[in-house]
Amino acid sequence: MKHLHSAMALLLVAALGMLVCAGCTDEESDLGMNLVDSTLLYHEQHATLNADKAISVRDADLNTTGYNFGIIGRYHDYTFGNVEARLFTQIALPENESGINFDELMIDSVILSLACEQLYPDTTRTYNFHFEVMHLNEVLQTDSVYRSTDELAVDPQGVYFDQQVRLTKEDSVLRVKLGGGIEQLLNQNATAQQFIEATKGLRFRFTDAGDEGMMSIDFTSADTKLTVYYRMTLVDDQEFEYTFLLNSNAQRFMQFIHDYAGSATAGADSIDGTTQLYLEPLGGYNIRLGFDQAVRAFAEAHPLAVVHEAELLLPVQGTELMRPDRVLAMTRVGDTTDVYVNDLLDMYTLAGFDGKLDATRGCYRMRITQHVQQMLRAGGDSGMLLVLNSRRNNAARTAISGRSAANPVRIEFTYSE
Repeated sequence: MKHLHSAMALLLVAALGMLVCAGCTDEESDLGMNLVDSTLLYHEQHATLNADKAISVRDADLNTTGYNFGIIGRYHDYTFGNVEARLFTQIALPENESGINFDELMIDSVILSLACEQLYPDTTRTYNFHFEVMHLNEVLQTDSVYRSTDELAVDPQGVYFDQQVRLTKEDSVLRVKLGGGIEQLLNQNATAQQFIEATKGLRFRFTDAGDEGMMSIDFTSADTKLTVYYRMTLVDDQEFEYTFLLNSNAQRFMQFIHDYAGSATAGADSIDGTTQLYLEPLGGYNIRLGFDQAVRAFAEAHPLAVVHEAELLLPVQGTELMRPDRVLAMTRVGDTTDVYVNDLLDMYTLAGFDGKLDATRGCYRMRITQHVQQMLRAGGDSGMLLVLNSRRNNAARTAISGRSAANPVRIEFTYSE
């Protein structure tokens, strides 16, 4: 028995020796790798870049031609003063129509319908707007580019609607019956292009005789149209309808009129952003940021840094009832050209707060990981331009903390090296 126990002991020692030898080999092994979180395989470090340049700049010369969404209305507050939005549009034939022969028809009524996308500044209240529809005195050209400061003259005799309209949160369409001789305007025998030249176009606005507020209009909606109800002869009992387009076939643009007298911004072309910055739509204000000094210092100290996650943080100020839906970032290329940052390509597919407001933290958060890595590789920052996503058709505005505020605008990121 003693010999048996001794033999078994020798075998056990030999087996353990083989395991020890196997564990000391220089060959790599995947043993245990599945027990480690792959996101923690690097030594994560945190850093902050503070802006050395921050200014609010006017966005006065804004292209507003042919966009799918528009806006009309009036609004004012202490920070941004007064703004009015007017909309100019052609009346176009249906897409499959090359011409029209209406000169012998009996028009009974003309109904204008505008799909209401949003009311501002309070989507829950009832508004009594004073709506005005006027005939243009000059042709709205199909092949021209119009900007937010452009204006077309109206015919003082061509007032097709000038009354109060009531809009509530339940109303998805503003629908009014036009008069004032618009029937004679539409009684045309013409080709599609001749019809546009003969009718010239319309101007929509809310006058100061009603409530303050703004209405965004959806031109992609089938509810945005001009409908004519007509009969073939004066004694004919059967009524027909014909729909003119105010969408992609019809050229249009918006005019934005600002009055900054007595406001906090005073309408200056640029405003120092040491304590406060401004994002205002409708040809108001954009923001220019620069992180060049901070980027150069970090790149020099960490030349091999790999950025894993980076966010631009824009803390909000004030108590706006409605704030903009999203902020977009552009970067300067060359001397005068701004292009969207690389991360914008992923902005609409990645989860998170990419340019949207994080109400819990009270700031807009924008993922700019690729952009920060690019800045570090270049060893400097050419600057960023921040604009509002819907600055042509949404009146929501906001103030942002400046570069030296207690909770400043900044970039926070994680990296390894």
